[in-house]
This record gives sequence, C-alpha cells and structure tokens, in this order.
Amino acid sequence: MSAQEQRTATTGAGAQPTSTAGQPTEERHAFGTAKTESLRDSGWWRLAIPAFVILASVALFLVPLVLLITLLLTTSFSSDSAAVHQGVPLAWLWITMIVIEVIIAALIARGLLKIFLTDSWNYRV
Repeated sequence: MSAQEQRTATTGAGAQPTSTAGQPTEERHAFGTAKTESLRDSGWWRLAIPAFVILASVALFLVPLVLLITLLLTTSFSSDSAAVHQGVPLAWLWITMIVIEVIIAALIARGLLKIFLTDSWNYRV
C-alpha cells in the first residue's frame, strides 16, 4: 500500500488529504468570481433616489405649512375661535412657528439635496 492510499484510507473516502509541506493548512472555499456575477446595474437608482429626495424635501415644507397655516386661519382670523373671544391673539405664535419651520426645513432639505443630488449624476454607465 502506497503512502497516498494510506492517507486516503485513514482520512476517509470523501475527506481531503492532509497538507504537504508547500501548501497552506487552512481550507479554501470558492465563493464565486466577478466573471460569474453580474456587476452591471440598470441605473434606475440614479433617478429613483433623487426623485424620492426631492419629493421628501417638498413634503418637509408642505405638511407642516398646511397644518400651521390652517391653525393660523382658524384661531386668529375666525370670529368663532375661543382665542378671539378671550382677547388673546395667537397670530404671532403661528407666524413664529411658520418661520421657524421654514428655516429648519430649508436646512434639512439643503443638506439632503446636497448629499443625494451632487454625486448621483456623476456616475456614468
């Protein structure tokens, strides 16, 4: 019986033979190569991500503005509101909140647009 047959007999039929002097001792696994994987993309994200960021930025302005302007009109300029009957003007409160909301939304939208719109157009297929 040769040395190779002895190693096969002692390690089992399906096991790998033990390493020799010039080979590494750890097991190696093939997980795939770039030749077998499709690395091309469709490019839809170049339109989808900026479109979503633009819509989110517009919503960041519109949703609070609609709510605050509705509150301004119903509490300050309506003759049926409790604040008008008590003589407590709330127009300054809603106008101040509208200004603060516009400033904060502008800062957030500027940052998001700067992050997501400047780089996405630079990548070419």
